[in-house]
Amino acid sequence: MNCRTKYISIILLSSLVFISCKKEIIKSVPTTDSTSIKTEALKTDSSVINPIDSLYTLVDKSVIGTQFLTKSSLAPRLKKLMGTDYDQMVKYWNTETPFEKQENILHAWGCKQHDCSTYSYDLYIDVKNNKINVYKFAESKLTVFKEENFDIEIKDNFLKDLNIKKENVKIKS
Repeated sequence: MNCRTKYISIILLSSLVFISCKKEIIKSVPTTDSTSIKTEALKTDSSVINPIDSLYTLVDKSVIGTQFLTKSSLAPRLKKLMGTDYDQMVKYWNTETPFEKQENILHAWGCKQHDCSTYSYDLYIDVKNNKINVYKFAESKLTVFKEENFDIEIKDNFLKDLNIKKENVKIKS
């Protein structure tokens, strides 16, 4: 073999080795791969997957600051529960307390700015049973919205505060 043939053979062989070592680009991950399962779980709302973990992170946070009434995964449930009263609650939830936790119950309170005696709302979430209750105090009337007619057991300090509000607007329990 002459020198030129050896040179061409070496170049061809090197080219083939280089091409065969090229990285393979993975265009899709098989659906049975554990990585894809984790990725799909991250795409969904974490409060739907594990509501206890994500809802308890709301403790000491503002309802307005977290945009809980309008952008949380529970907002559609609140809207369905309250119907036409939902928009009014969002509008009048101006002055508020942050979320508090008592056992498995989360509570937040909000009212119309400078007029809490006319419009106020107490939001209770039973995290364990995944249910919502909203107490609406409007113009000396109490309206209670119970998701799936589930009555959240309110006790201790939450009950004491609720009873004071009822007395203040002259509503008997």
